Amino acid sequence: MRCYYDVLEIERDADSETIKKAYRRLSLKWHPDKNLDNTEEASKQFTIIQQAYEVLSDPHERSWYDRHREAILKGGLDEHYQDNSLTLYPYFSSSCYSGFSNDEKGFYAVYRKVFETLASEDYEFLDDPEGGKYPSFGDMDSDYDEVVGPFYGFWQSFSTVRSFAWLDSHDIRDAPNRQVLKAMEKENKKLRDKGKKERNEQIRELVSFVRKRDERVKKHSKWLEERRKEQMRKAEENRLQKIRDHLSILDGYEENETVQRVQEENLREIEDDLVTHFGELILDHNGEESSKDESLYCIICEKVFKTKMQLSNHVKSRKHREHLEELRKHMEEDELHLLENEQEMFELEGDKERTDEVPVSRRSRKQKKKSMKKMFALDEETEEDSLAQEKHDEAAFSGANKEVENLNTTGAVSERGTNEKEPSVSEGLLICCCFNFSL
Repeated sequence: MRCYYDVLEIERDADSETIKKAYRRLSLKWHPDKNLDNTEEASKQFTIIQQAYEVLSDPHERSWYDRHREAILKGGLDEHYQDNSLTLYPYFSSSCYSGFSNDEKGFYAVYRKVFETLASEDYEFLDDPEGGKYPSFGDMDSDYDEVVGPFYGFWQSFSTVRSFAWLDSHDIRDAPNRQVLKAMEKENKKLRDKGKKERNEQIRELVSFVRKRDERVKKHSKWLEERRKEQMRKAEENRLQKIRDHLSILDGYEENETVQRVQEENLREIEDDLVTHFGELILDHNGEESSKDESLYCIICEKVFKTKMQLSNHVKSRKHREHLEELRKHMEEDELHLLENEQEMFELEGDKERTDEVPVSRRSRKQKKKSMKKMFALDEETEEDSLAQEKHDEAAFSGANKEVENLNTTGAVSERGTNEKEPSVSEGLLICCCFNFSL
């Protein structure tokens, strides 16, 4: 047997790229189609090149080959060999079989015989050989679930039951004493464990080598892949079907829009009945709410506040007082002009009616204005004293609000067509002034 490195004409430390290039070069060189004049030799060399590349291109198989290269090249025999078990190294090559048929030299016949031999070697060390039969390798037509699957499941985790006593380096019968006997047994056990470990490793590696090339496994793997794709396809169909079913359910809900429309109409009728029977209460309730909102409105400054505390702080502020004072002055000026006009009209009417009475001395316009200012002097002093007090300011503010509410009430009454009108503060002052002037 030739070394695989020599077959590919590469060094033992060659990398994967070098191995691939060497394989391509030699494949082109020894391909049977390129050597028509020497087809038989070319086919033989081409097969060996393929076998070498299959082993060296696989990192796991290459590692194992490197560790046992010398034993494989020698066929597993050397001058110190004492074991009578089957040598496995020749079967780590594709040259040990010919094709994948059920022929005597075919893949399945060769390796079936190998594993039957390995099983028979272990049967000698079993307590019940008949009850512990190892799975058979089968043939090219064997069912995967019944034969192929159980076979690889057993042999991939195989551990031999053989004792490997032939590896003992000491004969314990020659031990002179107990201490030497224990030392001999310890050394022999170490050698047995080592031999057993190596044998198990060889068998498992052979199983991996065979499984990788087994056409039944390749066929089953292909079937599993197709089955996986089919399951994925069915799963996708089921998912789409669920979506379609869900959409159909939604379409069913759309058909019930008539029922929903009827329910909405019934609700509207109920609302209309509530408004018809309890409309005044609803309006009164809304009016109360609006009045509550208006109570937080400062008429003088034209501002709305969120809470009564904010409104109270605003009433106490300097800015509010300034606006209040300014409003008071404007009101006094307007009332003064109004009083002057009313006084003139009153005097003109009085002159026409008093024909026989003693003439009354008329005062000038300047004197009239002066007398009216004196009349308001006392009121101004009283108001200035009240503004100095905080409580009086709040009372004045509430009075202003009430006055506006009275004005609003008057406006509302006039809109309803009534001619009744309550006198305002300014009109009251005017009446009092006219009464004084008449006296």
